[in-house]
Amino acid sequence: MNTQKTVIEELISKINKKENMLDDSLENDNFEIFSKTLEERLELLKQLEPFKNELAVKNVLEKILKKDSERSKSIEEKMKKIKGDQFNVQVSKKAMKKGYLKIEESLSRHKINRSG
Repeated sequence: MNTQKTVIEELISKINKKENMLDDSLENDNFEIFSKTLEERLELLKQLEPFKNELAVKNVLEKILKKDSERSKSIEEKMKKIKGDQFNVQVSKKAMKKGYLKIEESLSRHKINRSG
């Protein structure tokens, strides 16, 4: 029984470290590490499954669900910002192309005026 408690404590400790890594990677917009850490956390959670009726495990799972809900909201906000930034980039790109076309036209007119 004591070894079971030790195994649970070790897994919970590892999961808590992954939780901190998830928060850090999300804060730093490092979605590659975020995704990898989610996968690693899933593997640890699978190892906890045989102990799902233990109170400590239930508490950890509730905490994870709450944090994941907050993370999901944060990711949605970041996605909205990315979409807005992408739209602004496209508008700027079009404006630059139009600006360059006008510059090219004025340069070609200027050459024609010199020779003509």
